[in-house]
Amino acid sequence: MENSQAGLSHYLSGLFLKDRSVSKRVFNLVIGLVLIWGFTTNYLTVVYFPTEWISSINPWVILIGFLVFSTLGFLIMFRYEAPLYSFLGYNILTLSVGLLLNLALQEFSYSEILTAIQYTATITLLMIITATLMPDLFLHFGKVLAVVTGWILVMELSWLVIFGHSHDAIHWIVAACMCGYIGYFWAAACKYGDTLDQAIDFGGMLYMEIINLFLRILELISKK
Repeated sequence: MENSQAGLSHYLSGLFLKDRSVSKRVFNLVIGLVLIWGFTTNYLTVVYFPTEWISSINPWVILIGFLVFSTLGFLIMFRYEAPLYSFLGYNILTLSVGLLLNLALQEFSYSEILTAIQYTATITLLMIITATLMPDLFLHFGKVLAVVTGWILVMELSWLVIFGHSHDAIHWIVAACMCGYIGYFWAAACKYGDTLDQAIDFGGMLYMEIINLFLRILELISKK
């Protein structure tokens, strides 16, 4: 009995605490499961977490908390090359995003949210298909996307400070950048990813780009 328990413990330790290579089919499956897990966590957080409690907290406190915990989640994901730690970091990230969504989605109607989800899912699928067919095209855009995203975020922050709100043109540019990032990370995952830990990491990066795309589309839909 003790030998079997020790064997099970050793197996689980090897499975989750040590990174290992997986087939491309398993790799893509893990990315899909990671995304499903993240979106399910967000759904449960938005639907079942007390909205009144979130609303009673200063929005700046929530924003700072989101930045702190999402950064912590990313650091854990990429600092340790172990599937268990990467998944732990990913859960910290998705929970912090879920709490932020709980607050942000209160301003939008159900139909607007549903439409944004449909657009986001369709665009994401199209970008994945395109990146699968033309991976090199997206991989060449990596540095360009980073520069454009950096500048547009500086512009948006300046606009928010000066005018108190963002601009539709900024939402369009950021949404386009997120589309590019979805294609880029998928192409990079297909070309360079081959371990369980990397599948979780790439899933986490895709998750954040999809969430950002969803929020930008939602903003644009609500202003029609």
